[in-house]
Amino acid sequence: MDNPALLAQLRIQFPDGAVQVVPITTTTFDIGRVASNNLVLPDAKISRHHVRLLFEGDRVSLIDMNSRNRTFFGGVPLPPNVPQLIAFGASFVIGPYTLTLEAPPRPAEPEPPAEAGPEAAEAPPAAEPAAPAAAEAEPKSEPPQEPPPSLPPQFVPGDPERYNTAFGLPPYASRYLQHLPPIYHEHPFLGQFLLAFEGVLTPVEQMVDNFDLYLDAYQAPAYFLEQLGEWLGLALDEKWPVAKRRALVAEAAELYRRRGTRWALSRYLQIYADAKPEIREPEDRPHHFEVVLRLPPGGSVDRPTVERIIDANRPVHTTYSLEIVRG
Repeated sequence: MDNPALLAQLRIQFPDGAVQVVPITTTTFDIGRVASNNLVLPDAKISRHHVRLLFEGDRVSLIDMNSRNRTFFGGVPLPPNVPQLIAFGASFVIGPYTLTLEAPPRPAEPEPPAEAGPEAAEAPPAAEPAAPAAAEAEPKSEPPQEPPPSLPPQFVPGDPERYNTAFGLPPYASRYLQHLPPIYHEHPFLGQFLLAFEGVLTPVEQMVDNFDLYLDAYQAPAYFLEQLGEWLGLALDEKWPVAKRRALVAEAAELYRRRGTRWALSRYLQIYADAKPEIREPEDRPHHFEVVLRLPPGGSVDRPTVERIIDANRPVHTTYSLEIVRG
């Protein structure tokens, strides 16, 4: 059944070549990285609130929400917070995604009524009165069609005039020019001079804009894991593989909460050795436990590291023995 509230469709081409079609049923359709958007694209190059599609009658506008990595329409970046008309069939690019705005599908035409029966089929059709010849010659009047909304000019390398016409900026200029009065836009040296400052500050801006990803142990850069560990009071061993350090930081809160228990010690050793240890408590030796670590084929661990893990996570009044069985 057709959706009467369907305004348009958005075809999304993912970096791996997959395609997904998303219906648009609201006049304000926001796209970004956080869950409050109508369409969520979880990628570090997508800002929290990246771009908006605004439907106003027959007009559709594309608005860049002051995103960090910009919205590219027709091959050029859109100025922030400035509505740009977009027609059905046009595409725009945000981060690694290409999105195409498509018109809603046309409703299916009603099927012709079924024939009444063989008797009705045999009856000759009623003769229709002949229309006057003047009526046939009279042309049908059609309502005037509005011209399609104009698209922004595309930037052609080596053709600075078209770029200047679109945005009032020289080609290959720093985006910092948009924060200066228009009189400075005309000087090509200033735009290229500011690129030096933009190159230094852009990594910092990217970090601030995507700081929520830095707090995720599985998405943060490897060099930032040590900082996360320090915030949690956790000293990460640089000899550990990155994947194990990420898992340890991700579960640090739960390991601290259950520190001194069998589960916490078992889980800590499992993260490090990729093997779940066997922990026994002999009845004839109170306050003593045995740790048997059976390594998978090809696995290897450092015994002093295993002992440090046990010492840091066992109850202080207990003793233990360690056995490492190599597969």
